[in-house]
Amino acid sequence: MIELSSVPQTGGQAAFETLRARILSGELPAHATLREQALAEELGVSRTPVREALRRLDAAGLVEFVPNRGATVLAWTIEQMRETYFMRAALESRAAGLAAVRIEAADLQLLELLIERMEDFVLATDDAGIASLALLNAQFHQTIVVAAGSAQLLALTESVSRVPMMESRFRTHGAEYRARSNHQHRDIVSALTSGDALWAEVAMRSHILAARNMMSQSVEASGTPVAESSTD
Repeated sequence: MIELSSVPQTGGQAAFETLRARILSGELPAHATLREQALAEELGVSRTPVREALRRLDAAGLVEFVPNRGATVLAWTIEQMRETYFMRAALESRAAGLAAVRIEAADLQLLELLIERMEDFVLATDDAGIASLALLNAQFHQTIVVAAGSAQLLALTESVSRVPMMESRFRTHGAEYRARSNHQHRDIVSALTSGDALWAEVAMRSHILAARNMMSQSVEASGTPVAESSTD
């Protein structure tokens, strides 16, 4: 039986994941100041792992980090958001193509399980449900990239940050899209199972570009910047 489990994390990794999730959800909005000492106390760690996390967030384009001072959450324009999706589409479609001929049966089983778990949250509107869906979705995509067996692709995809505020946009506008997105996940797994690299590439690219279009339309309709704080 395949189980969903997490890899043991270092203090720096845990701090990075926590702060990254808070930025992407909009809890830490654009222009928010992140102080090393305050974060260390809040997270229950020393300043060293916090500093490591802030450096990684800087490299991912989510904050501007100044050593010994802290960091500032960066604002995103709609053009930056669209470009990020284009980069993800290029990288992850390549990963899916490689994974189609390299993926193990256990990984395919895990992907199927993740899809079933996501189905429980596609209509969620509460914070916990949206957050759970986001984590499962991230694990789905990471499993495919890892299965590609390319250290270079893995590093590149990790360097391309996800778009801030996706969770809150999904909460307000995305119930129908989330259901459609999970159906696309099934298409991707079908392509991977068949071993058809071209089909897997096309399925993944279409999936990510559909997310780009949903986010773009949502931002334009709301009239708010991508990384602005939201109360919805």
